[in-house]
Amino acid sequence: MIKSWLGDQRGFLTALCVASAAVFAGINLWQQHSKGVGIVIALPRANWRAPWSGQWAAAAVAHARRHHDSCFTVRQDIMAARPEDGAQAKGTAREARKDAIELVCELVNARLTELAEADPSVPVSLYVNAALPDAFELGARFKFNVHRRVGSVGVSPRNDAAADYRKSVAEVALPQRAEFTRTDFFTAVRISGRLKEPLTPAEAVRAAKLAKVTEEPDFAGAPDGGAVALVVHLADNPMMVAEALRAAREGCLDVNGRWERCRAALVVDGGPANIPETTGDFELVVRHVYAAWSAWIGARPHYAGLRPRLFITAPASVAFALGWLLGHTVTPVPHPYETGEPCTSS
Repeated sequence: MIKSWLGDQRGFLTALCVASAAVFAGINLWQQHSKGVGIVIALPRANWRAPWSGQWAAAAVAHARRHHDSCFTVRQDIMAARPEDGAQAKGTAREARKDAIELVCELVNARLTELAEADPSVPVSLYVNAALPDAFELGARFKFNVHRRVGSVGVSPRNDAAADYRKSVAEVALPQRAEFTRTDFFTAVRISGRLKEPLTPAEAVRAAKLAKVTEEPDFAGAPDGGAVALVVHLADNPMMVAEALRAAREGCLDVNGRWERCRAALVVDGGPANIPETTGDFELVVRHVYAAWSAWIGARPHYAGLRPRLFITAPASVAFALGWLLGHTVTPVPHPYETGEPCTSS
């Protein structure tokens, strides 16, 4: 038909055939390209002081289905003890919480193991909606339980085989619900060894603008305290730092029910501003906290025998990433803080 219209123009017909073949090849590659899997993890707290909305989970599922080939949802209620509960009830709630988080990790781990066996390069996004101590502990367990070997991602390869392996393993992304941008979710943090890399001078300047590090805060620590405090304030909660330091000084319970006073504290304070909703800034803040804590604790070997405790107000994606980085040594403290000397019976 084209020849009947335009005549025997071989050059034009050849170019048209090549262009058509390229278009069809591109469409075929696009259809075969994997958009990965979105895993939505919702850990609503039972008996919480305010109703736990299900809107986040619905929005996360909708976003995961739009942007991934498949979506997998894990929902598990977390038992939350109330302040007026007795010691036995609180202990039961803590054990139930541990079991629930363990079950969620097993379910997610099973799904990721299936993906790794089929294709280790399939992209994975973890949508996490949980109280901050729960998100932190999920990140800590994720580091050791998942068979995608994400700990190897971001490590400088020493040979071509290592470089090929690095390309074949997908990073795990943590989408965060947006508050200011037009999109509903954005990729906040990508879990990889890159989060442990030292900050460049330019990054250090930018990080200092996002969050101020105070190595010697206005804090009268307990000389006989058995712990040290890492206070991370990365959300607009004006009283958080003062409340956390007071709880660290007076003594409080961590998620495991252990009561300790803190002898010293490091504060990373983002002030009244939220983290800008970009992947670069979220990852920079996570690296900033990790670098500040590593330098602070490394410069104080006399604190080596003390138990590090985390007081945190931040987006859930940041708590998860810090759990992946620090969860093997640092224990989170739940809010509201349970302060005061615990009662003991003889």
